[in-house]
Amino acid sequence: MEYVPPVSIMLSMPHILTRDNILTLNMPYLKLEKKAAGNDIAAVRLIDFEDKNGIVTLYVQELKSKKTYYLSANMDYDGEIWFWSLADLDSLISNRK
Repeated sequence: MEYVPPVSIMLSMPHILTRDNILTLNMPYLKLEKKAAGNDIAAVRLIDFEDKNGIVTLYVQELKSKKTYYLSANMDYDGEIWFWSLADLDSLISNRK
C-alpha cells in the first residue's frame, strides 16, 4: 500500500480495478462480493482506510442503503481467489473496449 496525498491510496492488488490502482476517499466504486449463494453487487463509497501488520482495511458505505462495513485483505496474499473486488466506472468502461 502506498499513500497518495492527500486522500488516496494505491493498492497493487488484482482485485482493485481502478485507474492506476488508486482508491480515493468519498469516491464511488462498484463492489463485487463473492458469496456462497451467488454474488452481491453494490455501489459504495470509500469512507476510510487503514494498514496494520500487512492487512489493509477499507471502510465503505453502500450508496443506496447507507449501510457501513469494512473489506479487508492481506497484502502478502499472492493467490488467485478473492472474495471481493472494487472497480471504478472509468476502468469498467475502458476494459470493455
